[in-house]
This record gives sequence, C-alpha cells and structure tokens, in this order.
Amino acid sequence: MKRKFIESSIQLIKRKKTVSELEEKKLRYGLEGFYNLATKTIVLLILAIILDLIPEFLLLTAIYSTLRMYGFGIHMKTSLQCWFTTVPIYIGGCLLIKYLVFPDLFNYVIWIFGFFSFLLFAPADTPARPLIRKKKRIRAKVLAMVIFVCCFVLFLFTSNAILSNTIVYAVIIESISINPLTYKLFHTSFNNYKKYPEFSV
Repeated sequence: MKRKFIESSIQLIKRKKTVSELEEKKLRYGLEGFYNLATKTIVLLILAIILDLIPEFLLLTAIYSTLRMYGFGIHMKTSLQCWFTTVPIYIGGCLLIKYLVFPDLFNYVIWIFGFFSFLLFAPADTPARPLIRKKKRIRAKVLAMVIFVCCFVLFLFTSNAILSNTIVYAVIIESISINPLTYKLFHTSFNNYKKYPEFSV
C-alpha cells in the first residue's frame, strides 16, 4: 500500500514537471515520511476514540511535539520498530495520564532529570538528518530549553491533573528519546554532526 501510494504520487508529479534523480529521492523520502505519519495518526486516533482517550491523546500530541520541535530525538530504523514503540508510548501513555496520579516527589525528580537531559543532550540529531551547522545546534538548544522552562512554568501553575500528568509524561519520553543510552540501545549513532567536521561551524 505504501509503495503504491509513493509510486502513484511520483508519477503524478512527473506528469506535471521534470524531476531529477536527486529530486526524486527527496520526494520519495518526503512521501514515505508523510505516509507513515498519516497512517500512524489515523490508527492512533481510532484507538484513542475506542478507548475514550481523545483529550489525553490530543494534549500529549501537542505537548510532546512542541518539546520535540527543537529537542529532536531518535527515530526508529524501520516502520515496524516505529509501530511497536509509537502505539505503547501514545496509547499506553494516555492511559497512564488519565488514570494515574503522579506523586509530587516523582514529578520533581522527572523535572530535574529532564532539565539535565535537555541541557546536555538536546538537540539530538539522527543519521538521516544530522545537525551539521553549529549555529543551528546552538539555536535549537536555546529554543529547546526555553520550551522546557515554559512547560515547567505551566506545570507549576496548572490545577488540571490531566494537563499536569501530560506535561510530565511528555518530558519523560522526550528526555529518553534524546538520551545517548537510548541511541546505543537501538544501535543508532549519536551526535551525527561530528561525522562532518568541515561543515560544523
């Protein structure tokens, strides 16, 4: 199904314009990413509706995506790995957010862990998308820390248990996704920009 979608999309684009070999590779990469994102979102939405987790799912998606916007983090190497990690993280996480009460001590331990994780490891690039330019890495780190602090302030001032739990859980999974130990566990190289020293200025 995915291959058919990509091939038909490429052929449709080729009818309208001339596409070089490099442009076609970029199109295939982008279309594959779009297809994977769209199918996962649809499946997760269906599961969230069935399990009555729509508010938690939407909140988690928004907050986690915001933290990941500049913190980045690991990507699974295969679509199957991605499915086996994404579904438990989102649906399992939504169940925890809805039905558990995180103790105060646990919350503050997570915030300390998250702060040092973001400070030391964000932005965490991937082999497919190394953050080559030093200025971009510095900018991403600053913005990642600003977003982290904003989430912490929101956590401190909210009286909504679901929102509080969602923020803490999003910090947990983003802190894990940017940790070098996670990269090592999944046999993925960390700090990939170091492979391009001539560009990392």
